[in-house]
Amino acid sequence: MDYRLPDFFLVGAVKAGTTALHLFLDQHPEIYMSPVKETNFFSQADMDEAHFNRDYRHDVNVGLDRYLEGPMNRAIHIANVQRWDQYRKLFRDATGYRMVGEASNSYLLCPSAAPAIAEACPDARILMMLRNPIDRAWSQYIMNLRLGKTLSEDFIEEFNADSNKEHQGWGVSHNYRELGHYARQLERFYAHFPRERVKVLLYDDYRADPAAAMQDIFRFLGVDPDVAVDTDQRPNEAAVPRFKRLNYLLFQSGVVNAVKRMVPESWKGAAKSAMFSKADIPQIGEREKDFLRQEYGESVARLGHLLDRDLSHWLA
Repeated sequence: MDYRLPDFFLVGAVKAGTTALHLFLDQHPEIYMSPVKETNFFSQADMDEAHFNRDYRHDVNVGLDRYLEGPMNRAIHIANVQRWDQYRKLFRDATGYRMVGEASNSYLLCPSAAPAIAEACPDARILMMLRNPIDRAWSQYIMNLRLGKTLSEDFIEEFNADSNKEHQGWGVSHNYRELGHYARQLERFYAHFPRERVKVLLYDDYRADPAAAMQDIFRFLGVDPDVAVDTDQRPNEAAVPRFKRLNYLLFQSGVVNAVKRMVPESWKGAAKSAMFSKADIPQIGEREKDFLRQEYGESVARLGHLLDRDLSHWLA
């Protein structure tokens, strides 16, 4: 069946508000978003499935073919869509919409994604939201504590150990370091798409005025900019596990993923409250900030040049 292909791609960055942005885009009546939020289809050339982390294997083990044969009325956060026929089926219900979109954070990280998207969808628009890389890296670390992906209590030790892993890549390592080097990631998209079809939104601007940011994005996508969406929703808010080691074991064993697929949505809020706390979330210190300033100083200056915007406050 010749289903529609996406007109735009939300390509990242990780821990920069893309889950919220996907949610807001999906509220617009003229936009159809893939029911699998992160398909990772166009970054398959960079996927090293043989070395996927155990927890990532659990994340993407979603019974994709069975899901695609069903009504697809339950959103899936992430999958590893490998085949063209699987990818096309995600958009079988996309008739009657002005714009069709897909979001995968791996597209910003993986070098193969930009040329692959350009080949399949040469007229596509590219949307990305970038966050201060210091805040982004710390936020990812807190998320990994919550999702049972690490037990390390030393961020710098965790960062360096991940960067020195023998095998690197999406789903293989956490990519703390590379995920924050936005300049080279943006340059890859500029090499394959005209700049007027690449929209870069800064997380600072989005948080300052989410409604205005969404209007700006809707204009870029060519849909009605005056449609109001509920920007008060805060998916993926920071939290820490109440029982750290138990939480780690439950995620690493796949128990949490299996239960999440069976538990009704109405129960999930209570389950999260039982497992996680928003109190006593670790805060980044000067030691970690200095470490990350040294890592990203040159990259931030390069990004500022690309965007013609002073980003020196990111390093202040």
